[in-house]
Amino acid sequence: MRWGACFVFLCSVLFPRVALAQDEPPIYVFPFSRVPVQYPNDHLHYPAVDVEGCYARILAPTAGFISKIHRLDKWTPENDSPGTRGGLTITVQGDDGIRYFFSHLGRIKVLKNQRVAAGDWIGVMGSSGNARVTRCHTHFGMSRVCPLAEVYLLQGEIWPQKYLNAWKNGEQLSPRKEIRKLEKNDPLGCTRSRADSAIDGTRSS
Repeated sequence: MRWGACFVFLCSVLFPRVALAQDEPPIYVFPFSRVPVQYPNDHLHYPAVDVEGCYARILAPTAGFISKIHRLDKWTPENDSPGTRGGLTITVQGDDGIRYFFSHLGRIKVLKNQRVAAGDWIGVMGSSGNARVTRCHTHFGMSRVCPLAEVYLLQGEIWPQKYLNAWKNGEQLSPRKEIRKLEKNDPLGCTRSRADSAIDGTRSS
């Protein structure tokens, strides 16, 4: 017992963030820095946002880990596959249970499975994917975590603008409640999205 108590005490001293992580609410930050950015209040076809501000730094919006990375830009106009339109992409799986998806990046600064804290520099805005024929921007999407790879839900499931506006003003507005409501009302979202991705078809409503 004495050694066990000493071990717990040492862990709490040496790794306080780990010891308190389960009791602490998530911290959110505005995920764009260094260059001023702007974004509209809508997005074509589904909830997401295209943020403009060439070469802005992309930051982790909250603590989590890098669950997926695409380091190669495989998109071509001739084969306009939905799975490659994003070019260089980063997916952050937040400790809050939300996926944060960034695409059309110019540089990636992190590794797959790497732990990140809120505000860590993870990439740079660019023109990869079909942004080569549109404009320099970063597509930002927020969604539930799905157990298997899929494309459409990952790209965006709720509107991010109100969260970006709040985080920009230092307000700690969490998307967890909205995502949990979606999961309850649409429990087959991940399955539907995976089916859409497999046939490379049209995104379901």
